Amino acid sequence: MRGVIILAGGRGTRMGGVDKASVILAGERLIDRLVRQLPYGMPTAVVSPYRLGMPQVCESPLFGGPVAGIAAGHAALSNLSLSTTAVLAVDAPDSPQMLPALAAAVEDSDADVAVATLDGHLQPLCALWRTEALQKALGELGDPRNQPVMRLLRLAENVVHVAGTEAVRDIDTVDELRARRQARQTTQR
Repeated sequence: MRGVIILAGGRGTRMGGVDKASVILAGERLIDRLVRQLPYGMPTAVVSPYRLGMPQVCESPLFGGPVAGIAAGHAALSNLSLSTTAVLAVDAPDSPQMLPALAAAVEDSDADVAVATLDGHLQPLCALWRTEALQKALGELGDPRNQPVMRLLRLAENVVHVAGTEAVRDIDTVDELRARRQARQTTQR
């Protein structure tokens, strides 16, 4: 069984300090767009300190960074027997479209984690971990607060890269949000 950790608890500083999960794109919040694209019934841990109107958890203390969010989400799912755990970011609301390719990469190899790439760069918040490998990496890391995601990724013994699509592209700034909205309006004409 697969589970997913959705990181939705950043400060959104590059977007003017907004709760990115509640930003509207194409008539729906980013969090709703992402969750809607997950496989039905997939165990999910949404990590956010903002009230989103859905079950969620948050790291303590708040705003500890993405690795602290991953640790909180992993802890929330730890009572399940998950073979793999996806890590997705709310600001890449179409990233669930990458799950089949990430799953195939893990299943067809001895990789601990499959990570999407885009424009030649790793996208560590679009990844599928073998749950045991994620548990081990988090244990080796120690305190997850303010740790870089790349440091967690380096603790995996075998990482496979998967070519990402536009679904991986995140929305970090107001300009990127505006461009995404304009592109959507152009395609609807």
